[in-house]
Amino acid sequence: MRRTGLLLGLLLGSMGLLRAQQFGFIHYTTRDGLAQSQVRTIAQDEQGFLWIGTLGGVSRFDGSGFRNHALQQGLPDAQVNALLPRPDGSMWCGTGGGLVSFRHGTEVIPIPLPGLDRPRITALATDARGRVLIGVEDRGVLVHEDGRVHGLEGFPTDTAGTVRSLLCLADGTVYIGLRNGLLRWADGRCTTVILGREDRSNVSSMAAGEDGTLWVATFGQGVFALRPDGTVEEIDETDGLLQNNVRSVTIDRQGRVWLASKFGVNVIEGGRIRALTVNQGMPNDNIWCVSVDDNGDLWLGTDGAGILRWTGDRFVTYTQRDGLCSDQVMCLVADSANDLWLGTYGNGICRMDGMALVSTLDGLPNNTVWTGLRRRDNSLWFGTSDGLCRLRNGVVVPLPDSLSLRDERIVALHEDPDGTLWCGAREGLFSIREDRLRREPGPPGVPLRSIRALHRDGDGRLWVAHEVGVARRGANGWTTWAAGRELPTGAVYCLAEDRRGRVWAGTADGLVCFTGSGPRVLRLAPDFGSNYIDLLRVTSDGRIWVGTNNGLFQVAPDSLLTTGGGVTHYTSSDGLLSLECNLNASHLDTKGRLFFGTSRGLVLHPPASEPTRHTDVIPLHITGLRWFLRPSGWEGRSTGTDRFSGLPTGLLLPYERNHLTFDFTGISLSAPEQVVYRYRLLGHDNDWLPETDVRSASFSNLPHGHYVFQVMARGRNGRWSPPKEYAFDVQPPFWARWWFFALTGAVVIGSVGGVARYRSVQRHRLERTRQLMLRSRMLQLEQQALNANMNRHFIFNALNSIQFHINKQDRATANRYLTSFAKLIRKNLDASQSDTTSLAEELERLELYLVLEHMRFKDRFRYILTVDPGVDTLQVRLPAMMLQPYVENSIWHGILPTERQGQVTIRVDPGEAGRVRVIIADDGLGIEQSKARKQSGDHISRGIEITKGRADVLRNLQVTDIRITGPEQVQGADGRIMGTQVTIDLPSNGPSPSTGPDLRSGPGHLTFGT
Repeated sequence: MRRTGLLLGLLLGSMGLLRAQQFGFIHYTTRDGLAQSQVRTIAQDEQGFLWIGTLGGVSRFDGSGFRNHALQQGLPDAQVNALLPRPDGSMWCGTGGGLVSFRHGTEVIPIPLPGLDRPRITALATDARGRVLIGVEDRGVLVHEDGRVHGLEGFPTDTAGTVRSLLCLADGTVYIGLRNGLLRWADGRCTTVILGREDRSNVSSMAAGEDGTLWVATFGQGVFALRPDGTVEEIDETDGLLQNNVRSVTIDRQGRVWLASKFGVNVIEGGRIRALTVNQGMPNDNIWCVSVDDNGDLWLGTDGAGILRWTGDRFVTYTQRDGLCSDQVMCLVADSANDLWLGTYGNGICRMDGMALVSTLDGLPNNTVWTGLRRRDNSLWFGTSDGLCRLRNGVVVPLPDSLSLRDERIVALHEDPDGTLWCGAREGLFSIREDRLRREPGPPGVPLRSIRALHRDGDGRLWVAHEVGVARRGANGWTTWAAGRELPTGAVYCLAEDRRGRVWAGTADGLVCFTGSGPRVLRLAPDFGSNYIDLLRVTSDGRIWVGTNNGLFQVAPDSLLTTGGGVTHYTSSDGLLSLECNLNASHLDTKGRLFFGTSRGLVLHPPASEPTRHTDVIPLHITGLRWFLRPSGWEGRSTGTDRFSGLPTGLLLPYERNHLTFDFTGISLSAPEQVVYRYRLLGHDNDWLPETDVRSASFSNLPHGHYVFQVMARGRNGRWSPPKEYAFDVQPPFWARWWFFALTGAVVIGSVGGVARYRSVQRHRLERTRQLMLRSRMLQLEQQALNANMNRHFIFNALNSIQFHINKQDRATANRYLTSFAKLIRKNLDASQSDTTSLAEELERLELYLVLEHMRFKDRFRYILTVDPGVDTLQVRLPAMMLQPYVENSIWHGILPTERQGQVTIRVDPGEAGRVRVIIADDGLGIEQSKARKQSGDHISRGIEITKGRADVLRNLQVTDIRITGPEQVQGADGRIMGTQVTIDLPSNGPSPSTGPDLRSGPGHLTFGT
């Protein structure tokens, strides 16, 4: 045996530890859902779930949430000491009170160990033959094989202490770690392995490296490396271990050996020992166990603070705790010796190794430094909030007042090949050439204010990023692109040129590429912070690093421009302590290392730490099926249960209760926030629904049929997983089954035809009879109306009056009387040729009648005919000669019997919506006295009765809706009879074109009368 202290490389590594630096750790505690904070073991099952055994139960983790199991869920004891994933997807769990198996992630199945009452399980392993080896306190090693349990042959139960660790090799060899030594089992025999100077080492954990080295962790002696050549190397606190009490050991994909102790974690890599403690950013360094998942990520179980995931060393952060003068690094400049100088916000300039500091006490104009560069003469120039500063050999070399740009905030610097220094300031663009300062004129009409970046492209053109856009100065003058027009709204912060000569600009609302066809705006993610771009840096591989307010992005420019892909997002899950980058605070050194200034320190990204991106798709599982949003037993509705997923097989749902919710999860332990899903239900909708981060999908009221639910997941690698499927059926209702159709068909064919025929004949007969009766009645009434309206006494009296005027040689009067009489007779005869007429024609006919009657009884009555201008009389239809009987009744039975001159009023007004009201009123005797004088069944009364009958018939036939109210007697306030009134309510068909100022339509309030 030889001590590791003899290995010079390891000694140097342990003595020359890297100076302090901060790593990223993702911390999960009981507040995040972990069962308990004291973690004893961690393992990953075949499906990708991470299992955490604690003193308060076991938790299953999918990257987003925990599912816990404790005594209430069937564990025999809350203390979980060992976990073992099995090829069938189950997880075996060794507790302080027995052994159980988790099937489907939820079902707890006890595994009996005959002859043992509440055995305390301390270790689990699977040997080369597929058997499960079980370490039991004070009972040695048991073997579970084909459902039988027996002791491990050759194990010295009489002398061996409690089993603490088991390690099975591919060649069938088993190493058994005891409280009092290490045993090697092979071919049924156990032999003792001597470790160090003591043969009774307290072994806590073991791991095998790919080179054949066996690493054995102990309590009290550190760790031993058993090399394939038989040599044994001991590593303890004298070699750099944090503590000799090593609780756990594991080996990652890079071959690094990780050792857990009460004071933190040691890592052995390439002959060096490093330590990770709270000083390196670990939230808690009391580590009990370490484990590496299938993705290569390191998980740490703490003794009281939950679990930690080490985000790796791809991003290392340096802060004031590590020797920097400030956490707010605004610029980085390498001097001729490749030492890195940092300009900070408020704390001046310092060298990264902490050996030099420059502030206002040393001549720096202002302690807030925005930008810097190394000029051709190897002097370092910095732009501050109060002008320029020049450093040589770490000492401020004062500038003449004519060159210092005092009181100007300098945010951008650039030096041309000819030595011209360009300065971008808050108040404009300046140049220094041959020790002369000149304010450069900007584009016409575009003020160059708050300049944030300057760049000289491959064609020699100067690009300027400022608060309202981008300006480019070439041989032919200035070219500008304005924010809010060609560019996104907001200021432009940074500029860079890729290997193809394309210039890129970072703005407050997206990334812009200036192509041959003009600027093209690209957005890296939907959120605002990812598109607020603070810095751009092009690396030797042609990729562009983009610093934003939501972490770092690595962009493949050609892929981004052609497909929108080629974007990798780095966040706190990858080790960034802060997601907010500082303005143009980046640097690429000669070794290919990238530096980024953030709000919480300086981030280093070594190129060697960039891992090979995993191209495998993330594991995806349908984890549950709920009925009406609740878990349900599927007995009686399914044919069984899938042994891997636990989902029911052959599921058949009733048609009236088929509300289903599918739960699914895509497992990404390293970047769960970047997992998205899309799904569809074949048989219901064949199109994939839009991407979502929701891990469930519900469907309800599905019609009967066969359905297949499909879901896919995509992680940070951008590849969609193959669809996971689940098929089920919704049974048809009884009325959709074949026997119901047959029965219904027989009944329908036998009865529906006859019933339908009978009902059709009856309806036809009834309708025809009704139409004949109504039509007959209508013809009768129309004939009666014609006869009634052509009062023979009126005709005879009119002819006598004409004869009277002829005899008196009053030819003018006789001619006028005869002309009006002939016109009235002609209109009455014309009206008999059609069923209806317009209100305009009816009023014209009524006017002729009133004119003749007034010529006959000139001194006995007067009349007034009024049409409201809002009434279009051409659009109102009514039966011919409907109004004349009421006017005739007013004259003959209301006015002529009196001794005084009377008045007949006909008024046409708008009624309700879509209707017209005609009011016929007189100031005669009234209804009671008129009835006493009137002869029964006279011509006028019969005409009124027929008119009402016609209106009733038309309403019953649903031809038109004419409503007649009256005649009714009108009385004054003192009870005196004022005459009679009748109201006729007619439907209107709407407006019609005006034809002039006559009775039918026209402007004004038209009144006809005497």
